[in-house]
Amino acid sequence: MKQLRHKKTRGMIKVLKVMEYHGIPVCLRMIGGQIFMYDFMHKNQFFSSYLVINPAKGKTKLTDSEIQSSMHLIDAGSKATIDMLLGVQLSKEDTQKARMVLGVN
Repeated sequence: MKQLRHKKTRGMIKVLKVMEYHGIPVCLRMIGGQIFMYDFMHKNQFFSSYLVINPAKGKTKLTDSEIQSSMHLIDAGSKATIDMLLGVQLSKEDTQKARMVLGVN
């Protein structure tokens, strides 16, 4: 019997980071080069969210720095969701930083 050989294959889903935050395992992924998402389980419920980040006008792919920035955005979203579920309060310093980023007094 002839053995089948794999041709070069490319996946659409890339795991960017697997981490634990407040004891909850979180998976950050990139799908198709433009969709960034997180998944985690908490109290037998599945939580997931995503962001669609398009390349700059005239470009077909995101740059490495844009991918890193997108990963940090979705990472912040996963941590904010977990903090909300666990009732974690932000310190005054973190609240001030968030207000500065958002442009809110």
